[in-house]
Amino acid sequence: MYLYRMEVTIEGDRIPVIVAAENDQAAFSLVDVELEKYFLKPPDVDDATLYEKKRIHRGGGFVLPPKETG
Repeated sequence: MYLYRMEVTIEGDRIPVIVAAENDQAAFSLVDVELEKYFLKPPDVDDATLYEKKRIHRGGGFVLPPKETG
């Protein structure tokens, strides 16, 4: 099992999404599922980018950098 840090672009906005999945294909599918749960109307995703992939183990995690301004 892996932990994936991804970012999707929807109407110019970048949204971080983190999922746990067995492989890359399952991770991208789970991103769609999580977006459908979050938004009232499923959004049109312009782009989905994989930033990090880590094997899940005790003590693992990600640092989410603050958004750059202006």
